[in-house]
Amino acid sequence: MGEQVDDHGLLGGPLPGGPAPSDEEQLLWDVAAAMRELGPRASMAQIAREAGLAPAALYRRFPTPDLLHSRLAEVFQDRLLAHARHTLDLPVDRQLEYFLHTVGLHLALSHSILPHPFGDMATPEQRERIYAFTARLLEQGKQAGVLAADVALSDIAAVVWGLRGVVAVTDGIAPDAWERHLDVAVAGLKNPGLTFTRPPLDTEHLDRVIHRPSRGPG
Repeated sequence: MGEQVDDHGLLGGPLPGGPAPSDEEQLLWDVAAAMRELGPRASMAQIAREAGLAPAALYRRFPTPDLLHSRLAEVFQDRLLAHARHTLDLPVDRQLEYFLHTVGLHLALSHSILPHPFGDMATPEQRERIYAFTARLLEQGKQAGVLAADVALSDIAAVVWGLRGVVAVTDGIAPDAWERHLDVAVAGLKNPGLTFTRPPLDTEHLDRVIHRPSRGPG
């Protein structure tokens, strides 16, 4: 792949052209980095110490792991949306690929932190914003002749669902394997000779995915 966002830009730090993270945001990214380092069995006290905090300070903000996970899922979703907006600064032939790579990085980074994919823990409104943005990239790519004419929004969604599966299966063994999977998927989306054996998910089914209830952290 060409131009990419790196994982350091996701776990804290200001976005390109954006404001510096708030104190709470920086604390959450420090905690997220500690959780990635320690693994899923770490206690809140261990996480706090690894992040350079007194355990009591973390408990004051997030009395339970569920509350911490919920807030982290929210900031992962918000961070993805913020990064997504910078996709529009790229040439049309790079936009969808860059966006999907950014999604993949968020999935890979959050997998060792959250009990479920952050998209499952998002609100329907957050999902709507992501799907609307994806639909915009898809339409622009098709109009420019970059993407195969028959590619549907649900096909892009399925690429992301596939990334989730690869991230989960290769976790701790080959953490970058999802990138090759994405290379194959993007090559297919750009193939003018792409054919399908089945029709895409219709609007009703995709809407049911977008608006399904959020999955709790526990």
